[in-house]
This record gives sequence, C-alpha cells and structure tokens, in this order.
Amino acid sequence: MTLRALVIEDSGVFQKIMSTILSSMSEVESTAVAGTGKLGLELAAKGCFDVIFLDMILPDMHGLDMLAELSRCPNAPAVIVVSAVGGAGTDLTIKALEQGALEFICKPSGFGFRESAIQLRGELKRALASVAQRSPRVSAPVRASVKPKLPPRVSPIPLGRTREPGRFWITALAASTGGPESLTRVVPLLPADYPTPIVIVQHMPALFTASLAKSLDGKSALQVVEAAEGMELERGRVYIAPGGRHMTVKRERGRSVVRLNDDALECGVRPSADVLFRSLATISDVQSVLAVIMTGMGVDGKTGVEILKKGQCHCMTQSEATCVVYGMPRAIDLLGLADESVHLDRIARRITELNDPALVRVP
Repeated sequence: MTLRALVIEDSGVFQKIMSTILSSMSEVESTAVAGTGKLGLELAAKGCFDVIFLDMILPDMHGLDMLAELSRCPNAPAVIVVSAVGGAGTDLTIKALEQGALEFICKPSGFGFRESAIQLRGELKRALASVAQRSPRVSAPVRASVKPKLPPRVSPIPLGRTREPGRFWITALAASTGGPESLTRVVPLLPADYPTPIVIVQHMPALFTASLAKSLDGKSALQVVEAAEGMELERGRVYIAPGGRHMTVKRERGRSVVRLNDDALECGVRPSADVLFRSLATISDVQSVLAVIMTGMGVDGKTGVEILKKGQCHCMTQSEATCVVYGMPRAIDLLGLADESVHLDRIARRITELNDPALVRVP
C-alpha cells in the first residue's frame, strides 16, 4: 500500500526537501505541502491523506493546538517534526506523543546537505513503517478485559512452585510506537500505595526518556524517574529505562539494583525489553513477575517473556483494538504466552487488582 502524505511546514526550503525525499520513496504515492496551520487544517479536513508531517513551530498556530485540531480530522496519523532536541523542544515532543502523535522525526542539523538528506530519509522511512503497521483505533474504551484469540499456553512452572495470585515482586512494562500515549493512560491511574516497583522499557532515544519520566511524574501519585546506574528499586516507584541504554535488574546483598549497559542492540533497539526481562528471570523469588506488553512495532519482549514463563510470570498484553501498532503484543498472543489481553483503559485497574484488589480505586 502506498501512502498519501501532507507536509505542514512554514520553511520553504524544508518543504522542498521533505516533498522531494517523500516523492522519491516507493512507500509514498503523493505529497502535498502547506505553509501555515490554517492551510494545513483545510487540506487535512478533506480526508485524502494517510499521514501528516507536522512542524511543531508554525507562524499562526502552536504545535499542540494544531495537533488537537488534526485529531478531529479524518483518520490520518500525525508525525511531528522536531527542530530542537533537548530542553523545551524535547518536552514539547513528549507532550505531543502523549497527546496522540504517532511518531516524531528530527530535522537534521550540523551536517552537509548530502548527509542531512540521508539522515532525513532514514527518519522518514522509520516513520512511514509505523504508519503502515498502525492499527485501527477504537472510538471508545471497552471496559471488560478479554482473553487472547489463541488459547493460552500453560506456563511451565517447576514442580513444587505454584503461582500465588496477587503476589508479585515487580511489575515490568514494555512499549514502543504509541507508548507515551498509552503509558499516560496507565501510570497516572495507579494508586500511591501500589505495592511493587515498576520498571518500564519505552523505545526512545537519549534525552526523551528523561522528559517522559518528568511528564508522567507530574501526573502521577507514584514517583516516576529515569533509571540511573545503581538505583535501588523501591515499592511504589516507577523506573523508566534511559534512552539508548539497556536496563537490567540485579539482586545484590538482598537489594534489587538497576544496572545499565551499552551492549549491542537487540531487536534493533536499545533499551530492549528482552534484556530487562532476561535479567528479571535470573532473580529467584517466591513471588511472580507481572509483565505487561503494550503497543509497539516489532517483537521486542517476546523472547524475554518466553524465559520468564519458565518460572513464575503473569503476562498481560494490551488488546489489539486499543494498540496504535499491534506488533509487540501480537508476538506474545500468537505464541499463547499471554494470560490475558486487556483494553488500554482497563490496564491500570487490572494490574492493581492482580496485586491487591483492596487497592483498586480507579473507575
């Protein structure tokens, strides 16, 4: 399937660069450009585009206001275009992703023209892959959790060890494309007395995970931080793997400690959920791991969950209907590794119920 693209960008030079590169790509059928937010909304309202590339700095509209207006247009996902990485630019990007932007790409800077074009083409190719794999979105949340489409495989728990329902020593979440929006609809709904540490792998570059942690922290009863080397895990605290680094958990002198590394990419990403989950599987504990696989491209988390299920693990996947991209959860569901598949707006309640039904205070 080829895509029809709309570029909303006030710089004539960058309009030309974007449209030239997009028009040369086999994934793209046609490209239109708009130099103002007003014109962009007029074109988008006609409903003839499959993806919209939105510059967050426009002369007539703020980027977040523009994104809100585009969400009312026919179903074309927005990919935001970021001029500055770091500080306010990074925070703005996170807000846009939490507000429903599908992806972001960065304008090249500090390169020659040829190098910049190569870099931008790679960014556009990655974004278009997300668009191509995007799932249809439900218009309203479905409250009941549902079982996976395939019958779940019985996890091979060794003899003498039984899973204790509601007894977990850690909660581990993994997400990629669409993750910031989904995490915003889970973490802030967890109660302040949530009984386990929460570790999160969200596929993102360096700098952006710190901004994501800051944003979630401001919305949540729990404290949310970007994980750092040597941090001791504490109950009721959320640790997000730093962009560009793998996060593992080690048991040292009876304490659960964060260890970071720069090992090779796995499943094409770093941080990787597989790396985190493997480290959790090495920790012998009478309690289970609660693993939650959320929206995202690819299969990161699949092999990690397979290893966790050899011990004690309850695995939940985000339902296909509420995923932006049903890639990572699909890989789990197809192998029958999921104990349950849950709609996004039920995940916070469900993982709280599994830990302790008495803690449930979310609708």
